[in-house]
Amino acid sequence: MHKLLTIGANTLQGFTNPVCNFLIIVFGIKTFGKENWGSFITVMIWVLFTTFILSWGNRDYLLRKFSKSPARIYYNFYSNLFTRGLLLPITLVFFYFFSFATSVWACLLVIVIFIHSALDTLVIYKQKFLLQFTTDVIAYSIIFIAIFIIEDFQKVIFLKIYTLAFAIKTILLSFFVGLWKNKIKFSVTNKELKKGFPFFLLGLSGWLISKTDIYFVDIYLSNKQLSEYQLFITSFLMLQALAAYFVIPFTKHIYRLNQKSLNKIQKLLYSIAIPVTVFGSCIIWVILEYFASLNFGFIYYLLGSLFVLPCFFYTLDIMKLIKQHKEKKIIIISILSFLLSASLIFILIESYEILGVIISVCITQWVALFAYKFVS
Repeated sequence: MHKLLTIGANTLQGFTNPVCNFLIIVFGIKTFGKENWGSFITVMIWVLFTTFILSWGNRDYLLRKFSKSPARIYYNFYSNLFTRGLLLPITLVFFYFFSFATSVWACLLVIVIFIHSALDTLVIYKQKFLLQFTTDVIAYSIIFIAIFIIEDFQKVIFLKIYTLAFAIKTILLSFFVGLWKNKIKFSVTNKELKKGFPFFLLGLSGWLISKTDIYFVDIYLSNKQLSEYQLFITSFLMLQALAAYFVIPFTKHIYRLNQKSLNKIQKLLYSIAIPVTVFGSCIIWVILEYFASLNFGFIYYLLGSLFVLPCFFYTLDIMKLIKQHKEKKIIIISILSFLLSASLIFILIESYEILGVIISVCITQWVALFAYKFVS
């Protein structure tokens, strides 16, 4: 029962982020228009890419380290955080692509998210999902209120709002995980970057599959189409993410579970895959067509459903490979999937635009599924 409650709490917390991001896109577009909100999305996707680089695979790396050395959790946490902090100067690249004011606030937002995302390892290890959910609700409430009270759209204003929201939930979450109860002891060493590099490569390989599409849309299509695609793909990514959220509570135990226990978890994912995907896709269709007026045809939603399913079938296979220290296989599959996805998008985006991108990511997901089943 306790494990089920933990899974439920983690799913609730984890689902809050994509749901709220989805609603922010919906209301942002309805309030300020697709073009304006699309220009803000352009900045945000590069902010998130930068924070991903700065994370340097810290979550999986630290969770494995925590499980092996529980007495040195905070020392390892701080050492990893301050060592990765040496990478922060890469944020200066924003000043080359955006205006000065936009770049300043984008850099500040990256720093705040950098600290906040570092706390995820402690949240997962200590199973503080409901407390994290509380901080997320507070932060997203600030953003929603801003959307409804601000009359004139400005990118810088929303960057400031996001920075404030993330700063508040970072401060609150740091207290919830007991960060201030422990002395700050750490060592800055390049060993942290070296040891975290394989996990960074794992994360990068996953990012290449899941995020390449939005950057192609940003480069090749208009801000209006970027807003539409972001709205569509975010909704289906929420469904896809459910597979991971069901498994995350087991993450700190994954290296200790036997094959029989892993098989039980896998059967659970298999059993819920189709019902969750079908039900979720129907809800998405109603919201996007009758509320957001996206005006996409049936084929878009069918492809969206097919895009979601494979993740339920291969998520645990990835974790098994990590447990067996076969990360190289994951990286190879991910790189090949990225090359396939990028090639298909490049071929199809000019003629079929958003539909071509969706077809590409759908095909890539199914190829990745067959690859993981073959090697696991």
